[in-house]
Amino acid sequence: MSFKEWESVVNIIAALVIGAWVIFEALTNPPASIAVVASRLLWAILFGVLFTIAAMIAMSILVSIARREQFKDEKADERDRLVSLRAMRNGYVIASIAGIACLFTLAFGTNPAQAAYVLFGGLLLAGLVDAASRLVYYRIG
Repeated sequence: MSFKEWESVVNIIAALVIGAWVIFEALTNPPASIAVVASRLLWAILFGVLFTIAAMIAMSILVSIARREQFKDEKADERDRLVSLRAMRNGYVIASIAGIACLFTLAFGTNPAQAAYVLFGGLLLAGLVDAASRLVYYRIG
């Protein structure tokens, strides 16, 4: 697998781990206010970034050891740009649906904390779709 494929795998794992943590926290410790939810989601974003950085470093080291050569990113070519555009298109569709779902959640008078979770979950899903699309597009050519 290429560096870009491994990067997609790491992003998928990070999205699943952070998403599972947010769902667990939302179900076990229901928020009292929107401020608590916002704080929780900001921590999730920070942990997601740190987890992704650590996982990318660990992945690079482990693959370099397994291959017995330096594992680094290749220079982007036309195929990489096309894969990126197609994957981002898929992610943007999901992000747009998440934004609309968040607005509907607010329009129907539910708790704003739930709307924040809908938006965060939708954007997390959009990132997951983007990474999964990249992986699929690189694998099928």
